[in-house]
Amino acid sequence: MKATAHSVWIAFSLALVALIPAQAKDELRVSYPSKVESSKGKEREKLFSKWMSGQAAVAYNEEMWKKGQQLVYFEYDSAQNQWRTIHSSKIKFKGGYSWRAFIDEKEMETQLNTENKLGRQPAFIVRENGAYAMLFVSPEDLDAVRTELKALGVGEPKLKK
Repeated sequence: MKATAHSVWIAFSLALVALIPAQAKDELRVSYPSKVESSKGKEREKLFSKWMSGQAAVAYNEEMWKKGQQLVYFEYDSAQNQWRTIHSSKIKFKGGYSWRAFIDEKEMETQLNTENKLGRQPAFIVRENGAYAMLFVSPEDLDAVRTELKALGVGEPKLKK
């Protein structure tokens, strides 16, 4: 009787342990951030807003959205705690989107997985100025924003499970 209960407990424990790595494999990780082409740096520079605080950047983004300008790219300078953005009148997101910056890689990847579970995908994930800058969009908006980003010299991130 004891041997049977012990065997069941061992089998249950092994099954439980086998499930843990399977859950971890479902999580996305960044294998390569988006490549930002230096050759298009002057073009991007002409389109950027001025550097501003996070609160001012949120207000500016809302103001630009009301004018028919959609946020497509931004940079965050962690040393200065300043943001600057690029907007485009060529697209208007149909679905939800979010934009975030993180200094810590684990926090960034946690947000990547949260956004993925919400059905949004990364348009770009860039590591510059001491932080990760990320824009997430709905799948229906992904092609349009990636076309805009490609023109700006910003590639798509490479992800792995």
